[in-house]
Amino acid sequence: MSLSFSRSITAVACATLALGAAQAADTEPAAGFSRVIVGFKAGAEPGARAAVARSNGRVARELPAVAAMAVELPAEALAALRRNPHVAYVEEDLKRYPLALSAPSSAPYASGQLEPWGIRAVQAHLLPSGDALTANRRVCIIDSGYAMGHEDLPGSNRVSGHNGNLPWAQDGDGHGTHVAGTIAALNNAGTGVVGVNAGGNLNLFIVRVFGDSGAWAYSSTLVDAATRCQNAGANIISMSLGGSRSNRTEQTKFDQLLAANILPIAAAGNDGNNRTSFPAGYASVMSVAAVDVNNAKASFSQFNSDVEISGPGVGVLSTVPNGQGLLGSLNVGGLVVEAFPFEGSPRLSRSGALFDLGIGNAVNAGASGKVCLIARGTVDFVTKINNCQASGGVGAVIYNNAPGAFSGTLGTTVTSIPSVSISQADGTALLARVGQATTVAVGAANYAYLDGTSMATPHVSAVAALVWSYFTPANPTAGRTCTATQLRNSLNRSARDLGAAGRDTSFGFGLVQARAAYDRIVSLGCGN
Repeated sequence: MSLSFSRSITAVACATLALGAAQAADTEPAAGFSRVIVGFKAGAEPGARAAVARSNGRVARELPAVAAMAVELPAEALAALRRNPHVAYVEEDLKRYPLALSAPSSAPYASGQLEPWGIRAVQAHLLPSGDALTANRRVCIIDSGYAMGHEDLPGSNRVSGHNGNLPWAQDGDGHGTHVAGTIAALNNAGTGVVGVNAGGNLNLFIVRVFGDSGAWAYSSTLVDAATRCQNAGANIISMSLGGSRSNRTEQTKFDQLLAANILPIAAAGNDGNNRTSFPAGYASVMSVAAVDVNNAKASFSQFNSDVEISGPGVGVLSTVPNGQGLLGSLNVGGLVVEAFPFEGSPRLSRSGALFDLGIGNAVNAGASGKVCLIARGTVDFVTKINNCQASGGVGAVIYNNAPGAFSGTLGTTVTSIPSVSISQADGTALLARVGQATTVAVGAANYAYLDGTSMATPHVSAVAALVWSYFTPANPTAGRTCTATQLRNSLNRSARDLGAAGRDTSFGFGLVQARAAYDRIVSLGCGN
């Protein structure tokens, strides 16, 4: 029975993410107007601005770090603006999107909290003094914000951010808070999960570019955000976001960052094809693919020659704003089983004896007052759950018909009983417990499982911060001091090779490894 994770899941259980209400963010230009970025020729900024003004353009965002600005202007004015002698280039202000779709804690972590599978997969637990040194590093997260006050995340002593139109210390979407938890969820007994840097020492800087509905942000917004990360003293910029085309302004900015000893890291994309996502596709940015618990390529992870490294990105448990997760729990005869709530399930807790409803394709009066155990297959989830409900069942548990766990949705169907999914192994084992007292529940949670290269990216960002903290001027372990480029090379050369030997399009150099990178730098020096 696959219950290693489930034994300590009583408080947190399993969750999916629920979206919050919409908040103002970047918006489409007015009808008949185009949103573009205008780059200035050297010394010609006044003339370029005058040309924009003559075109009835509106400056939407200043980008002084790259000698440019984002403007909205009538579409018919674009051709003349491109010909203006003061203008270096005019390009579309592209859209960038969020890219999101287990075992009990043990040493070195405090008891009573959950250790997501990715922590050991990237060797976060194996460095000689944990993350005690990470106070010398700052990771900037560009995303949907940060749930300040979350029970399992660092507070204002280690976290700051930029307040623009969107307050950084709020997150109605949850994507940014999930990313932050993977990087820095606290090692605090009895609470939640642990992140890669769990000691509470790592400094975070938050720049919020997505509103509460996630949606998208302009490339000019991303450039501005990256500049604010730089000005805040960030060493690493973590970007679980992307879009389908490149942008000259973005490329200039990220090239600037790497030259300034700042390491940008971005998600490779979730389209499951060989197209390149940006900013991950720029040479100055590390592109991160996603793997599952078996170190196989995630089905959604994009694959191309720009993929540089991989991180855990399937079924990643992390923090979300309070109450935004949807929690599932299952207890059969005192045994706690890992259970995922069906999207659309009512938030209820119900108890009764466990009843085998087979594949759930028919009503059975024997299920009255009981919790239905149902095999996946033959008929859809809604039919199975409705048949349990029509039989008088008080809750539904559907187990997989293939190895592993799964999650599902009820669509627009409204049911009155809580419903969860479990793995094939757990479901098969529970057949021997039919008749035992069972409680199944679905409710709000502060944690959620998410998939995506968005989830893989913070693993790499966090490992980069952890390893780098040992090799700084303030702490030159073995006399080694690494630059951003040298650290990048060391992470790549120490990665766990997956797939075809050497670098490949699915995994890049392989799965990022914290201890292997540390050992390599101590032994061979930075960048070797």
